[in-house]
Amino acid sequence: MEWFHDFDWKIAFLEKRIYLMRQHNWAFAAWEIERLKGNLQPKSLVVHVDAHLDDTPDGVFVPGLHEAQSVEQLITVAQGHDYASGRVCPPDCMQIDNFIWAAVARDTIGETIFVSHQDDEVLSLEMLSYDAVHNRNENCQNIIARLPEDCSYKHQRYMDVPAFLNECDDQAWSPKQTKILDLDLDYFNLSEEIEPKLMPEAQIRDELRALRNLHQWDVITVALSPEYCGGKEEAAYLLAIFLETFELDVVAGQRW
Repeated sequence: MEWFHDFDWKIAFLEKRIYLMRQHNWAFAAWEIERLKGNLQPKSLVVHVDAHLDDTPDGVFVPGLHEAQSVEQLITVAQGHDYASGRVCPPDCMQIDNFIWAAVARDTIGETIFVSHQDDEVLSLEMLSYDAVHNRNENCQNIIARLPEDCSYKHQRYMDVPAFLNECDDQAWSPKQTKILDLDLDYFNLSEEIEPKLMPEAQIRDELRALRNLHQWDVITVALSPEYCGGKEEAAYLLAIFLETFELDVVAGQRW
């Protein structure tokens, strides 16, 4: 379990365009790298399956965000914070909850389908724009200023995978829009307390299988988030189920 103590641990199965990472901030880098390769188009759709919404907008302020044009520069931009180090998180840092809006700012993401049991309202472009204009909120004004001029970012919201699958019709999705499955394994931990409460194994397998088979995904990103899964053992258990369901061998992955 080398990934538990290495906040920068991340591996990729490049032929399948599947990226695994300990910390979710690296999903931003994976998306942008695949866009550099031509495998993702601007304004892609991301299906974000996570215990948390990860819709904090301050990702738009990460230094070098708009200027990054190479893999090396994108890795630098996506570098997160090692919370175990005891050091104070630097300002304007890519974090595990602000990477989606960072990708919106680069026009890589145009729509997010949130599948999360976090009981909060999703931050929308309309909310930001209203506060920027009507409430003269300076922070919102600065966020809007860092978005594309033609930004029309939108979202949908579901509380869990069954609800999403019940209403989802991937045939209605625009064929011109590239699609990303973004999964955080902590989605399968239903507890908001210290003690984990993982879904039954059969349900985990069924939902993973359904997500895998729902669409021919252009890119898949998966975060382990062990602290939010309940700990090292719980994360290892969920990772093993994911790897088996998606027919992957972690040894075959490449560090990136």
